[in-house]
Amino acid sequence: MIKKKCIGCGIELQFEDKNKEGYVPEEKFLMHDNLLCQRCFKIKNYGENLVNNFGREDYLKEVSESVKKSDIILPIFDIIDFEGSFTEEILDFLRDYRSIILVNKIDLMPDFIHPAEISNWIKDRLAEEDIVPDDIAFISAKSKYGINGIIRKIKNIFPNKNVKATVLGVSNVGKSSVINLLLGNNRITTSKYSGTTLKSINNKIPNSEITIIDTPGLIPDGRVSDFISAESGLKLVPAGEISRKTFKLEENQVFMFDAFCRFKVLGNELLESGSKPIFSAYTSKSVKFHVTREERVKDLLNGSFFEILQESEKENYFKNEFVNCEVEIEENEELAIAGLGWINVKRGPLKIKLEIPKQVKVIVRPSIFKNKK
Repeated sequence: MIKKKCIGCGIELQFEDKNKEGYVPEEKFLMHDNLLCQRCFKIKNYGENLVNNFGREDYLKEVSESVKKSDIILPIFDIIDFEGSFTEEILDFLRDYRSIILVNKIDLMPDFIHPAEISNWIKDRLAEEDIVPDDIAFISAKSKYGINGIIRKIKNIFPNKNVKATVLGVSNVGKSSVINLLLGNNRITTSKYSGTTLKSINNKIPNSEITIIDTPGLIPDGRVSDFISAESGLKLVPAGEISRKTFKLEENQVFMFDAFCRFKVLGNELLESGSKPIFSAYTSKSVKFHVTREERVKDLLNGSFFEILQESEKENYFKNEFVNCEVEIEENEELAIAGLGWINVKRGPLKIKLEIPKQVKVIVRPSIFKNKK
């Protein structure tokens, strides 16, 4: 039997069972090439979020096979949700293969943060893992910023040579959008939902000797956005510049990251300077920040003040096991919450008691930028 693959998601096409991945009508399968499977057609034309039968291990196996065939890998990290995209699977690949790190959504960072600060910060984070990439490229799949620079960097590393470059990253990091920009067309199926690409897809960049390989998105652990519906999770992904607001809390006041998590300030005594700690919070503009008294938290969660989680979805979210942990964040450190946002301590230390779902990834890290005195 003739074998054909969907040009959008890479799945092998079939016409026997419309309920399985890769289905196209028999007439189209026999008479046409460059086909989209039924799933990709509905995603592209109707924006439908169709489920599939692929799981975490399936995606990882597919990515691993493509990486093995590569001359260089192009892992994409989301600078807005760096911890959610900085996974052990990707770090393992980076230790074994040459790489150009692609840092997406650079245009969503506040203007006062200089790209050089971000570059140094990422190099330091990678150095902690004994990883030294060949290069780092700042890009924006949304504004098309930095896309041509990727091609130049690959050519500089491999002059006059046929090159296979595999793009990899977690779900919703922007892989397929970046590849479509490199190819100069919308060949690869993109959507706002995760799990769109199912199999690896090879395409040659026009007027070059570079073959770009798109791979399925790896499924990370511990993102808040993965604990809720895909539609609600999209509201945690910034569409424009991220929301930023600065706070100076009193002892025992509670800071709420919408309904998703919260922390109480502990022992907020005066610092040596005679001032109180100050921090800035960063997240999507759809997420509400709120400061309240501890006795008001329950009413706020049960009421309609926070709008992203509604009714049964809110009930299901609070069925997760929540844990309390005391954390001290020093000045020029950040508390990052995967899939949600982060706080930057401008004047510290800040001592808090954090309440959050047990499986969510939380990390204290050096600040992306140093606060100016």
